[in-house]
Amino acid sequence: MRSTFSDVEAKAKDLTDCEEYQQQTSRRSKRNTKCDHFTGSTTLDNFVENQTPGQRFEIQVFIVIIDNVLSALTKRMEAYHEITGVFGIFRQLKSLTTEEILENASRMVSAYEDDLESSLGDELVQFAELLKTDVATVIDSKKQESLELQFYKLLLNNSLESCFPNVEIALRIYLSLMITNCSGERSFSTLKRIKNELRNTMGQERLNHLTLMNIEYNLLKEVDSESVISKFAHIKCRKVYL
Repeated sequence: MRSTFSDVEAKAKDLTDCEEYQQQTSRRSKRNTKCDHFTGSTTLDNFVENQTPGQRFEIQVFIVIIDNVLSALTKRMEAYHEITGVFGIFRQLKSLTTEEILENASRMVSAYEDDLESSLGDELVQFAELLKTDVATVIDSKKQESLELQFYKLLLNNSLESCFPNVEIALRIYLSLMITNCSGERSFSTLKRIKNELRNTMGQERLNHLTLMNIEYNLLKEVDSESVISKFAHIKCRKVYL
């Protein structure tokens, strides 16, 4: 993807109607070469100074973004491969041999030994045969629903959970996994808005409460503040006897 910079640059110029890069006019500090024992520093400085704005943008911006994107995609693909290695059997159930089904079932049981029993392999073999009968005519790979969800509905609609208890549990585990491509907002971003340089002496308990109120702001807006103030005043009231 790094080699596609020229194509990306050409498309960007078409979209922005901008043919030239903004020339940098910032001051550049010069290194004292008399005290520098690193012989390659002058060559490196000359290389940086002789770069065109386009080359500088490619090295400092484009390549950095591409590397970050590739790193993030690789990390997410590894997670998907791990899940597929365990639950991918459901996608290939009709085409696998009995030995392959038992081998994949053993891997799934090892991953969820507290939830699945060793009889999962036999159940999957029988379930694969069930998919070849008229009962499974409702299963269609072209539907928007995933095959795993269709398998699960097939068990529920035909009351087959008791016949395939471990298959039902395995499908339920897979369908309830929280897998996403997105990353949540970092907690310090909310914390930074609350605890700033003016609130350095704030205690932990109050900070936790304010953070929760900030996060659940939509719920907080529905609370009647006047009623809360009245209750607080009633509880904390001090009577002075004359």
